[in-house]
Amino acid sequence: MNKLLLSAALILAAALASTAELRADTVATKDGSTIQGKILHVSGGVIEIETTFAGVLKIQQATVVSLATDSPVSLRYQGGNTVRGTLSTAEGEVRVAGPGALDTGAVSKVETVWTKDSDSPEARAAAAARSTWGFEASVDVVGTKGNSDSMATAVGFAATLAGPTDKLVLYAAYSRADQGKGEKKETNTNNAKGGADYSAYFTPRSSWYVREEVGTDKIKDLDLYSNTAGGIGYAFIRKPKQELTARAGLAYRYEAYSAGADLGTAALDLGLAHSYSGSSWRVGNKLTFMPSLEDFANYRIQHDSFFEIPLASTKWKVRLGLANDYNSQPKPGKEKLDTTYYTKFLLSWK
Repeated sequence: MNKLLLSAALILAAALASTAELRADTVATKDGSTIQGKILHVSGGVIEIETTFAGVLKIQQATVVSLATDSPVSLRYQGGNTVRGTLSTAEGEVRVAGPGALDTGAVSKVETVWTKDSDSPEARAAAAARSTWGFEASVDVVGTKGNSDSMATAVGFAATLAGPTDKLVLYAAYSRADQGKGEKKETNTNNAKGGADYSAYFTPRSSWYVREEVGTDKIKDLDLYSNTAGGIGYAFIRKPKQELTARAGLAYRYEAYSAGADLGTAALDLGLAHSYSGSSWRVGNKLTFMPSLEDFANYRIQHDSFFEIPLASTKWKVRLGLANDYNSQPKPGKEKLDTTYYTKFLLSWK
């Protein structure tokens, strides 16, 4: 009896496995290959099928001779006619079996296939046109204790609202560094800044922008500074993984020092920004040049370059960077150039 039950169980398991295999979606290509799995999407001449042996495969539609699914999908032929049902292919024609689904067409005439309503071309287009928020928080705290105590702290936050034709960036940052012991303790860095940057494209490459940044730098005796600017931008490169944009506009620079000698002047606002994303890393470079219209020898240059890689997950990252801030006419007794080497740990989410 036990052997009989075991044999029955094995037969049933084999039957179920065979049925599962038969019920798998299939894609057959011109070279005779047959790929089984779950068809996820067909769009732009590419068929995506999820397999158990190689994950999601992307197959060029031009190499495919037949499609078949084991459950209903939505299919749209070239020309806009959409039908829903299970797919099969016979005599070179893709056939849809379902209520009212009488249309057939060659594989090459299939424009798109989707399984869920949220994957329809209309839903994807609406999602692509919708602006979404992204957030980023950073922290870097380094301390030592011994012959000379030191503590360096840097925190920051950024929020980005990005859509297909515009982008708003809000940001704030604070950094402080103390070194020494007892009465000899000195503060080497103490600054804070916050700002907003908005840009909108009126052609695929041309945009306009406005930006504002305010901050303070106690080491430079700078109680308050403000850079307000607006102008035109042009994207020499504008791709999902790479951007290169130049800006040119007018600005107003204001600097208020604790010992007087405030500065308020109209200026040019010239900038260049570049970013590139690899498979698991990102680099960025930003350069801004603001010469006074009253005296071109009075200018400020700000630069930031970084290299970023993920940590345990894509949400956690580490950023290594170099930043420079050059003021051609600083307060007497102060250096013209400040250079910062930094390491930031970032948390990103949406």
